[in-house]
Amino acid sequence: MNPPEIRELVAGDYPEAVRLLAVLNPSVPVEVLEQRFMTILAEHPHYHAYGAFLDGKLAGLASAWIATKVWCGRYLEVDNIVVDPEIRSAGVGTLLVQHLEALAREKDCNLAVLDSYTSNHASHRLYHRLGFEIWGFHFVKPLGPLDR
Repeated sequence: MNPPEIRELVAGDYPEAVRLLAVLNPSVPVEVLEQRFMTILAEHPHYHAYGAFLDGKLAGLASAWIATKVWCGRYLEVDNIVVDPEIRSAGVGTLLVQHLEALAREKDCNLAVLDSYTSNHASHRLYHRLGFEIWGFHFVKPLGPLDR
């Protein structure tokens, strides 16, 4: 397999990106995922979405926010990393994370951070292998249905 081409997504890539986001979020209707993704892209210029393309097909997606917090300064927060289930464990996720790390360094970020579902053990192994550490808990309080 040739190494993937990693580049920022353009509008023509968005339908395939939503397809991958549905793999990561199977309980959320595709229409809702599409609306949320398009809202983020339209309203947040500090949000970046990248794709790993194999033979022209979107095989993986990684997106991130760049922001500032009092406790750490400028940081990059990974929002989504998802690889097509048919090609997982082929190194695409690693390349996407490395791409985001390079972006974080280029943008003078002090940290790269991410959240991972507690049940997603495969992603935990990947993130630990890539040098991420668990520094705390991410507390969540649902205020309504998440699938709207």
